Amino acid sequence: DFHQAADTFLMILIPLLVTSRVVHCNVWTYMAFGSLYANWLCLIHSEYHHPWDAVFRQIGFGTAADHHVHHKLFVKNYGHLFMYADWAFKTYLNPQDVSAFTGSEGGKTVKGW
Repeated sequence: DFHQAADTFLMILIPLLVTSRVVHCNVWTYMAFGSLYANWLCLIHSEYHHPWDAVFRQIGFGTAADHHVHHKLFVKNYGHLFMYADWAFKTYLNPQDVSAFTGSEGGKTVKGW
């Protein structure tokens, strides 16, 4: 699928290439960065609420819920790592405000993703 190939190219390969050209470091530091970056991508695609999500959202780090909004709506929450650009360009949407994630459970209205 073209979208997945473009996403992989733009969000994984380009940042790793730019980092290798801008930040001159030894191979171990570069591998540590790549490992952290890959793990972060796994976390935001996990569709799991992590205990630290509220703190991360407050300081502008993207969470799995934030990224889930992007996958559902595609015109919101572009940031994979940080939400700063989404805040600046008004493309951030809090997952708690997405009606598609609202449902009922046990007769009560619940919000979540």
